[in-house]
Amino acid sequence: MLHPTFLYVGDILGAHGLKGALIVYSHTRPASAVAGYSCWRVGESAETAKAFDVARCWQHGKRMLAEIDSITDCDSATALKGMKIWVSADDIETDDDEYLWEELIGCEVRDADALLGTVIALEEYGAQDNLLIKTATDAPQQGEWLIPFTKEIITTVDLDNNLIVIDMPEGMDACFTPSF
Repeated sequence: MLHPTFLYVGDILGAHGLKGALIVYSHTRPASAVAGYSCWRVGESAETAKAFDVARCWQHGKRMLAEIDSITDCDSATALKGMKIWVSADDIETDDDEYLWEELIGCEVRDADALLGTVIALEEYGAQDNLLIKTATDAPQQGEWLIPFTKEIITTVDLDNNLIVIDMPEGMDACFTPSF
């Protein structure tokens, strides 16, 4: 699987104050981790985004505030409202047992018996992250699996072969939602 070039890490919600600070909703965990990147690409997509050096970024309630170079007034900051924040994937460090969500999307998921399907998204519900898996088009029953991304269930993540192997405990069929 190809490593993503840029990762979507936040949204600009608007301007804060007269000096052009930005109100940022961070998609990173923890939210304050977005402050750890010194260069943001801001735009509707990673390909069309413009690079900005981050001068300062700090937590403000549930949101983050940021000052970026060349945005020095409220009008300039307001013009960026609704834009997405991207960072270079090369700037993100992961441990050997950590994965970027973007790397897992598109992986096939198998248990000991069969192919369950392909990861189409990851979802977070507090306790752990979950793989959302769409069944293969030739599966006898079409639908989606919601499988916890935990060490007890995920036995192998092989990004080179675009494969995730799971150990399906008894009762996990409750994690399947058929489509009609």
